Amino acid sequence: MTLKGFHLLFIACSSALAFLFGAWLLQSPAAGGAPRLAAFAAFAVGIALVVYETWFLKYLRRPR
Repeated sequence: MTLKGFHLLFIACSSALAFLFGAWLLQSPAAGGAPRLAAFAAFAVGIALVVYETWFLKYLRRPR
């Protein structure tokens, strides 16, 4: 596996983990206040990672 491939896999797994963590926080019985804020922060990180990965893919396909 190349370094580029590992980078893409790592970012994809990180974004999936952020979304799953956010969903887990919303499912927790004490889903008020701080856990809810942390869940929305986890979703924001997941979205930012997806945006970064699409930018990185476009960057890799750009002619040099």
